[in-house]
Order: sequence, then C-alpha cells, then structure tokens
Amino acid sequence: MSDAGPGDAGRLDTNRGAAEPCALADEFLLRIGQRRLCVARCRASAAVLPYAAHRRPDEVSWEDASGRARLASFTVMWQAYRAERAVPYNVAWVELDEGPRLISTVVVADPRVLRIGMALRARFDGDGKLVFDPDDEPPPRDGATR
Repeated sequence: MSDAGPGDAGRLDTNRGAAEPCALADEFLLRIGQRRLCVARCRASAAVLPYAAHRRPDEVSWEDASGRARLASFTVMWQAYRAERAVPYNVAWVELDEGPRLISTVVVADPRVLRIGMALRARFDGDGKLVFDPDDEPPPRDGATR
C-alpha cells in the first residue's frame, strides 16, 4: 500500500523500496568515473562478483574487464523523456564476458540490428558514459590483445 493521497496518482514513492547503499557498487561507479571498466573478485573464492554483492572492501580485489560482452536483453525507446535525448535509443542489459551484468546502451544507427546474444565491445563516449558497440571481431586467442 502507499501513503499517497488524492492527486498523488503516478507520483514515485521515493521512500519505499529504495536500495541500500552498496560499497561494491560505489567502487564500481568510482572506476567508471575514471573511464575504467572493472570487475570485482572475491579474495576468498576468486569468483567474479555481481556489482550489487555485499562484501567488505577488504574482501574484494578489482581488475580491469576485457570490455567484451553479450547483449542479454534490450528495449528500444521511441519517446524522449528528456529533450536532449534523441529517439530512438535503446536500454540494454549487457553481460560482460567475466560474468556481471549491467545496464547501458548499444550505439547503433538502426536499433533493428540489435539481437539477443550479439557480441559487444565496451567503450567510453565523449561524455565519459560507458556504452557498447557491436563487435564483429572474433575474440583474441591465447591472451593476445588487439
């Protein structure tokens, strides 16, 4: 139930269901601000952690991600909710090759080319936002880099 009164229909209740601050997410966003895409690894198990995992900072080590990913899901938006946003644009759920998933956008001229499972490559745009491009190149072999 909501405490909303008459005339409050459609107003977002910002006091209910708010996520608790997460040190891991804060550390991830700090690195994004530095134009670094990193993944968190549990020091005890060596498992790569989702960004919402609750761990103490001393339980986690950070490493650069490969930047390779797959498109897990997406939606195409045909209405601009902000004047500076050109339509159409997409909201993409991207799975990094290392495992974690995050929300971003795939930069394409025509959203009809988007396909679930398509290969992607991360980059930072001119504003410092993490975005993904379609990646038609095969992955490097034997640790080789491009």
